[in-house]
Amino acid sequence: MAPAPTSPSEAARRGVEVGRVIGSASLFDEARAARRAVEAYERAHDPGGVARQLAAVGNQVDRTRALRHVTSPTLVIHGALDPVFDVSGGEATAEAITGARLLVIDDMGHDLAEPLWPQIVAAITANARCAAAPAPD
Repeated sequence: MAPAPTSPSEAARRGVEVGRVIGSASLFDEARAARRAVEAYERAHDPGGVARQLAAVGNQVDRTRALRHVTSPTLVIHGALDPVFDVSGGEATAEAITGARLLVIDDMGHDLAEPLWPQIVAAITANARCAAAPAPD
């Protein structure tokens, strides 16, 4: 909730601070977090963006009934250590979608730490193959 950064170096510092709080602690890469924060700052610095995102999150309605209409193969991925959204949210999402699979990644916080990419990509690939498979008769 701090004021928006006003320079690339401030963005880097803030990116590291935030990453340490919400990220995958045992997998945290400070240099990568700083680099990504600077890239984001230089690509599209928009101080009002965070406020709009928070307002959007705060104005969401319960989508559980709508999720029951999802018919495509669904994979819900959630970090067991996510401090932003408890794993119960991922569990509820998977439960609301018929046939959904839930992958809870033990060392993952509220990020996609690079060391986890192979596991995440493999799970998404397997789910995509389910979507491409012909439906049983």
